[in-house]
Amino acid sequence: LPPHCDMDSCSSEEFYQAVHHAEQTFRKMESYLKQQQLCDVILIAGDRKIPAHRLVLSSVSDYFAAMFTSDVCEAKLYSFHFSLLRYDPKTDTWTMVAPLSMPRDAVGVCLLGDKLYAVGGYDGQSYLNTMEAYDPQTNEWTQMASLNIGRAGACVVVIKHDFVSTA
Repeated sequence: LPPHCDMDSCSSEEFYQAVHHAEQTFRKMESYLKQQQLCDVILIAGDRKIPAHRLVLSSVSDYFAAMFTSDVCEAKLYSFHFSLLRYDPKTDTWTMVAPLSMPRDAVGVCLLGDKLYAVGGYDGQSYLNTMEAYDPQTNEWTQMASLNIGRAGACVVVIKHDFVSTA
């Protein structure tokens, strides 16, 4: 406050509002990302590397916010590998397989016939109602019928020739 004013005698307030500030900020952030400047983490999915900003990821995803703001060991890592591996007991080796259509935490899985099913899960923002089937012969995932509601942490079991998902 100016020396001649106190809270009671000077009641005029001035506000500065930048009309396009948010838009300009996001454009600048996008520019940094495209130029791979100020990136402080790399997401790796298969052979694809995605430079990113922890602040941006944490702002748009509860999953990343929890990861980057907690004491988990991943919070301090520079790169994160998102991968799905298959174990071959005959050769005692692990090999990378095709990724799911989207990252999933707390996904329910089961084996029915010769396919592996991934049911529901959590993508960091919402509970998923989607289901995918993995065919090891073709190394591909196929979208299947969706659940009626999203669920994470479901127990999926096979009973005879059907499977049941519980939450």
